Amino acid sequence: MVIGLLSTIAAVFYGGTISVLALTATFARRRTLRREARSTLALLMPRRGVEPQQIDGAAASPNS
Repeated sequence: MVIGLLSTIAAVFYGGTISVLALTATFARRRTLRREARSTLALLMPRRGVEPQQIDGAAASPNS
C-alpha cells in the first residue's frame, strides 16, 4: 500500500512538472525561458522512434 501511494505521488509530481514546463515553453514572454523549458522537456520526455537530425542540415535520402 505504501509503494502504491509513493508511486501515485511521484506520478502526480512528474505530471505537474511536465505540465508547468509545457506551459512555460509555450507562453513565456522571454525567449531564453522558453528555450530552457523546451530543453528540460526534451530531457524529461525522450522521443522514441525518431531519427536523429543531421548536423549539417542536409536532407537524408536513401540514395546518397
